[in-house]
Amino acid sequence: MEHEMPDNSVVVNLNQFERARRSQLTAETLALLHACRDQLIEGAARGLTRHTEAMENALLAMAERSPLLNERNTYYNAQSILNKQANELLSACKDAYCKSFDAFIQGRDKSASLDLSELSLLGDQDFEITLTIDKATARMRYNCAEELVALEARVARLIGRELPENDNPLGPRRLCEALLDGISGNPLLEPRARLVLLNQFDLVLTTELAAIYQTINRHLVDRGVLPDLKAGTKSRARGATAGGSTAGAAPGAVAAAPAPANDMLRLFEQLAGSGTGGASLAGGGSGTAGGGLPGFSLVDSLAQLQSGPLTLPGVGSFELPMLEAANIRNILRALQQSPVMRAASPLDAVLVDAVAMLFDVVFDEAAIPDRLKAQIARLQIPVLKAAMLDREFFSQARHPVRRMLDAIARLAVHLPDTEAGNARLEAVATVVSRVIDTFDKDLAVFTRAADELEAMCAELDEAVETTAETSLQPDIDQIRQAERAELAPVVAHDLVNRALQDQDVPDTVREFLRRDWARLLGTDYIREGEQGAHFNSHVETMRELVWSVQAKADMDARLMLVRILPGLLKRLREGVAELDLPQKLSENFFATLVILHANAVRPNAQPVPLPEIPAEEMAALLAEPVLETPAAPVLDTPAEPAVEDEFTERAHALNKGDWVEFHYEDGTFRWARLGWVSHVRNTYLFSDQDGMNSFSIGLNRLADKLRRGEAVIVERKSITESAFGKLMKMFRQKLGA
Repeated sequence: MEHEMPDNSVVVNLNQFERARRSQLTAETLALLHACRDQLIEGAARGLTRHTEAMENALLAMAERSPLLNERNTYYNAQSILNKQANELLSACKDAYCKSFDAFIQGRDKSASLDLSELSLLGDQDFEITLTIDKATARMRYNCAEELVALEARVARLIGRELPENDNPLGPRRLCEALLDGISGNPLLEPRARLVLLNQFDLVLTTELAAIYQTINRHLVDRGVLPDLKAGTKSRARGATAGGSTAGAAPGAVAAAPAPANDMLRLFEQLAGSGTGGASLAGGGSGTAGGGLPGFSLVDSLAQLQSGPLTLPGVGSFELPMLEAANIRNILRALQQSPVMRAASPLDAVLVDAVAMLFDVVFDEAAIPDRLKAQIARLQIPVLKAAMLDREFFSQARHPVRRMLDAIARLAVHLPDTEAGNARLEAVATVVSRVIDTFDKDLAVFTRAADELEAMCAELDEAVETTAETSLQPDIDQIRQAERAELAPVVAHDLVNRALQDQDVPDTVREFLRRDWARLLGTDYIREGEQGAHFNSHVETMRELVWSVQAKADMDARLMLVRILPGLLKRLREGVAELDLPQKLSENFFATLVILHANAVRPNAQPVPLPEIPAEEMAALLAEPVLETPAAPVLDTPAEPAVEDEFTERAHALNKGDWVEFHYEDGTFRWARLGWVSHVRNTYLFSDQDGMNSFSIGLNRLADKLRRGEAVIVERKSITESAFGKLMKMFRQKLGA
C-alpha cells in the first residue's frame, strides 16, 4: 500500500516520482513519438503485405513436407487465414501495436519488476509462446543491432530515462508481442497456427526492420534528436554471398550494411579535406587535382568528352580512349591521369575515384558477360557526369542512374548465345545509345531508361517462369508421386487409426479397414494426393462405415442410417471392386455388414451371430494376388554422400527463381533457374535461360558441385549497392591509414 508523505518530508516517494517523470512529455515530444510509432508499424505492415504470397508458399511447402496430419492441418490453417484475411489480420496487428505503444506512453505498461505473489507455473502453450517471441526478438535485434543502438539512445533522450532493451516501445520485443496479440484475435486460427504465423512474420521483418529503423533514426536526426550520435558499437555483417561469383556483388564480398543517406558523402568530404583525395585507391592518381584549369569546370569538360575530344588552353587537346567490345576498359582511369582533372576540386577528385571504382567492380564481375559489360562501359562518362550533377547518386539505392545500371546487370541471365539473346542485347544497346545521345543535365533520361530496362527484366522473368512451369510440370508430377509413394503407408494407416480411435467397432470391420481399405487409401494418395476427390471420398466412406455399425440408441440415428445406407454400400462395393478382393472375402464382408447393421438398429435384442471363414480357408484367400500399390517413379538423380557443411547450407537456402551457373570440363558454362524443390526427396528441378529444357539434381550432388566450384550461385542483388558497400570499406581504411 502506498502511504502519503508529510509536506515537510525530505523523503522522495519513488513511485510518485517515476509517474511524474512519465507524465512530463511535451506535446512536441508526443508528436515525435507518435510519428515514430506510425513509421514503424506502417513500414512493418507494408513489408508483410509485399511478402504475403511468399509466406503462403512457405506455409504450403511446410505442409507438404510434414508427415504428421496435425502439423499439416496447422500449416494449412495458417495459410488459409493469410490467403483470405491478410488485410484484416494486419489491421488487427496494427491496432494491437498502437494500443501497446499508447499504454506505454501513458504509463500503463506492465512493470518490468518481479512480483513474487504473481509467480505461477507456465503451461506448455505459455512456454512455447514465450520461446517463440524470444527467438523472434533475438533474430530481429541481431539484424538491426546498429540501428537499435542509435534508436534506443534517441528514445531515452525523448522520454528522459534509460530503458531496458525489451521495454523500448519501438523495439522488436514490443512489436512481436503486439503482432501475436493481433494474430490471436482471429477466432479461426488454431493456437499453434498463431505461432506459425508469428514465425513467418518474423522471418519477413528480420530483413525489413533495419531499413525501417534507419528511416526513424533519420526522422529524429532531422528534428534535432541527437543529430551527432555516432553509429553504435554493435555491428554485423549482412548479406554474405552464397556463392563464389555473383551478379550484382563482387565475388566473395560481404555486402555492407546500408549506410545512412549522408554517410558516404561525409566520408568523401573527410577524404578531400585530408589532402589524400586525389590519389586513386586502384593505384596511381591524377597528380593534378586542384591544380586549376582557368575557364573550365569538370562537368563542362565531361559534357564535351561525351561527344568528342576536349580542347585545353595551352596544352592541346584530350580525348578518351576508344571503347571496343572485345577490349573492355575503365576509361575513367585514363581521365584521372589527364590534364582535365586540373579543373577538379579535391572533393571532385574523390567522387571521380569512387565512380571509377564502381566500374572496376562491374568489369571484374565474372557473372556479367563481356558483351553486356561493353554496353555498361559506354555509359562511363554519362554516369560520372550524372554523379557530379546529383550527388544523391552515392546515397540513394533507387537513384535513376543506379537503377539503370542494376537493370542492365540483371539482364545477364537473359542473354543466351541465341537469336533471342542477341535481340535482347540489341535492345539494351539501343537504350544505352539513347542515353549517350540525349543526356545533358536532365536525369529524367536515366529514369526513362531505367523504367524501360526494368520492365524488360520483369517481362523476361515472367516469361521464363511461365515457360518453366509448363515444361517442369511433368517432372514435378513425377517427383511428387514418388514422394507420396514413400508417405502413403504412413498417411493411410494414420487415417484408419484415427477413424477407429476410441470407437466401438466389430473386429471384422476393424480388420477390413486396416488390411484392405488402407491399401485403397494409399493408392488414391499416390495418384491424387490429399486433395484428390477419390481419396477424400474413400476417407469419408470409411468414417461412415465406422459410424454405421455402432449401436443406434434413438430413432433419429436409426433413420439417418436408413438414409445413408444405400449410398454407403454402393461406395463400399465400388471400393472393394477397385481392391479386386477375392470373391469369397467380398461376399463374406457384405454378408457380415447386413448382420451388423441389423444389430445396430436393435441394440437391446439378441445379436445375430456373424458368418465366419475357417482360418485355413482365410489364409488361402489372403495369399491370392490383390491390388498392388503403384511403384514410385525412378528418378535419374545419382546419390552423393551427405556432407553437412556451408555448401550444403547454401544449397538448402536456394529458393524458386534463384539462378545457378554450372561449369563443365570443356570450359563452357550454362545458366539454370531453379523452378521447383522437393523438400521430401531433396530434389532440385532447374530449367535453362528460356525456361525450356530442364534437369533434376539431388541436394548432396548440388552441394558437391558447389564445393568443387562446378556450380556457382548467382546472387541477383543490386550491383551498385554491393559496389558502394565495398567502396565505403576501402575509403574508410584509407582514411584510417
